[in-house]
Amino acid sequence: MTGDGLPLCVGRAAVAGPAAGEPHIRLAVPGDGPLLTAIEQSAGERFRSIPDIAWVADGDSRPPERYQALIAAGATWVALDGNGAAVGFLCGEPVGDALHIWELGVVLERQNQGFGRALIAHAMDYARANGLPSVTLTTFRAVPWNEPAYRRAGFVTLSDEDLDPRLAALLDAEDAAGLARATRCAMRRALA
Repeated sequence: MTGDGLPLCVGRAAVAGPAAGEPHIRLAVPGDGPLLTAIEQSAGERFRSIPDIAWVADGDSRPPERYQALIAAGATWVALDGNGAAVGFLCGEPVGDALHIWELGVVLERQNQGFGRALIAHAMDYARANGLPSVTLTTFRAVPWNEPAYRRAGFVTLSDEDLDPRLAALLDAEDAAGLARATRCAMRRALA
């Protein structure tokens, strides 16, 4: 086990391609569910640095079965480092006229190294290739690696008046599950 609780060789794959440290993105495959759960748990540790929401690090991760359903939908990708180790993932799903990002996670020790940006770029390419004019997500407002980071990636925070019924319902469901609506927002990135 590593310090973040991941098995030492989690996600190792024979991958030719990028130099050490450069992201390589692959489509998630059946059986990746437990890997995605482990990455999500590691990524969540960063929330411990914000006392008001440190509880997020102790929250329930998505179960592997939910990840398996998203993997089957064909819009979930895994980021590999130059050594073939899985270090991040993005789960998306085409919903209406958008690709919705359900989860983006990078293991704690590999954050801020371009893996998240590479996953977002890959998701936007997928959306464009599939005729989807936008990418949407919900996230925390005041967490530096959430809303502010997505804004830097070209996402726009939607006001309550600009929310479509799907995103409004999603924020309401998150609120009912304990993620206070005042701390959350929906964002959209229009694609050219």
